[in-house]
Amino acid sequence: MRAAVPEFLQARFARQREFNALGWSWMFVITTDTALALIAVISTLQRPPADYLVAVPVGIVVAMCPLIVFFAAGASFNPLLIWGAWSGAAAIFLFGTSTPIPFDFAPLILVLMVGVVTAMTALPGGLAATASAAAILGAAAAAHRLEGVWLYLSVLGMGWLVGYLIGIQQQLIVAQRAAQEALAEHAAADERRRIAREVHDVIAHSLSVTLLHLTGARRALQEDRDIDDAVDALEDAEKLGREAMADIRRTVGLLDVAPMKIAPEPGIDDIGRLTDDFARAGLAVTVRTEGSTAGISPTVGLAMFRIAQESLANIAKHAPESRATVTLAVTATRAELSVLNEMPVAVPAGSRGAADGRGVRGMRQRVELLGGVIDIGPTGTGWAVHAAVPLGESGTAAAGFGCRG
Repeated sequence: MRAAVPEFLQARFARQREFNALGWSWMFVITTDTALALIAVISTLQRPPADYLVAVPVGIVVAMCPLIVFFAAGASFNPLLIWGAWSGAAAIFLFGTSTPIPFDFAPLILVLMVGVVTAMTALPGGLAATASAAAILGAAAAAHRLEGVWLYLSVLGMGWLVGYLIGIQQQLIVAQRAAQEALAEHAAADERRRIAREVHDVIAHSLSVTLLHLTGARRALQEDRDIDDAVDALEDAEKLGREAMADIRRTVGLLDVAPMKIAPEPGIDDIGRLTDDFARAGLAVTVRTEGSTAGISPTVGLAMFRIAQESLANIAKHAPESRATVTLAVTATRAELSVLNEMPVAVPAGSRGAADGRGVRGMRQRVELLGGVIDIGPTGTGWAVHAAVPLGESGTAAAGFGCRG
């Protein structure tokens, strides 16, 4: 249907949409002007040839003024112009012709005017247009230029009702479009934040473990003069760097609109592999698992993996000499992850919440989106991260669970 409309008409209306508060489609313009042309043609054919020299041509030109101004002059689709032009055209057809016309089609121009003006303006504008059209019909009837005025007035009322309903519908369409745009922007912002969290977690983990390997290689060369250990550490760092690059490409690939095959997201069963990476890099870390992880959903598993990853990366960055313990406990109703590092020096109690950076905010967001709770802060002997996510059926996160921290 859209292809049937000439491109120059679509381009013209596209340039005029900025003038139209309700965003009417080009089909609205074409439909109303086509109806106007049909009414004008029928009204012309009803009149005697003597009126074709002055009254009829003038009436047609006046009726087509809004169309000419809109498409030729480039002005906005103005309801006031439609009101005046179509009212004037109807008056010319009614009062300017030589004889009254039985069953005259010319008053339908007023009906069309009332419908369009009512649809494009507020309620007072539509009522004022209806009143002016009724006055023209009443004057024509009083001058014996129109028969059956009550029938025309009833049709005029129907025109107002149709225009009013169309205006309400268009307002709802505009509101729906605005809501859809807001939802799209919100969804895009959420996706950007999610990808930012993924990239941050991957880079933080990779750099932390790589730095541990490089530190080990430096110490092996500087203190022990052990070339073999240094080479092993550098090989592990190179391997981890390549894996990190693959993870970053996969995560950034989510921004690509082209279809692509991506590796699966890490899950809860990958926490053991994660701790092994840190252990090979020199971090003293142990992992404990209680309960079966078979029923954990991929969403919960990814969140738990990223929390463990961020926590261990922070330990490797801020306290590489400490001992870390990762405990994963899964029951039928909840999954809990605890990461505790024991520091050589006790942590002051007043330092709780001091490390509330991007990584910590990302952990909080992940848990809160799943309806869980997370507590991050110092203990008497170190620093602890404890996250708990409620599980529904089949290991999915349950809704309606409060969040704190």
